[in-house]
Amino acid sequence: MRSDRGGAGRARRAGLSIVEVLVALVLITVGLLGVAGASARAIRVSTSAARERRATQRAANRVAVLASQGCSAARGGALADSAAQMSERWTVTPTAAGVSLVDAAVRWNASGGARSVTLRSAILC
Repeated sequence: MRSDRGGAGRARRAGLSIVEVLVALVLITVGLLGVAGASARAIRVSTSAARERRATQRAANRVAVLASQGCSAARGGALADSAAQMSERWTVTPTAAGVSLVDAAVRWNASGGARSVTLRSAILC
């Protein structure tokens, strides 16, 4: 008896099986979903940082305006900016020993709730 190892009945195929292709597609899909999720998170964090930067700049500008007016003209107040969806509130303490204290707070709504930034400074009289 002769055994025919590699005869015409068992032809070897070159290439990938359907299982290998499906596994590769699943791995690629999981990787792409991870990249998309990380990109979405990065956009949210970037937007939040930009709003906080704008709020800090508004508070610093408010303190600069109050300082330029001098102690006698500086008074507390509030301002709402609906276009930027931010509200400002500032207080000026009465002059003591030639110094007035200023608190400038800016508040805005974020996805996680209301956020605020407060800047405290002094005006020399």
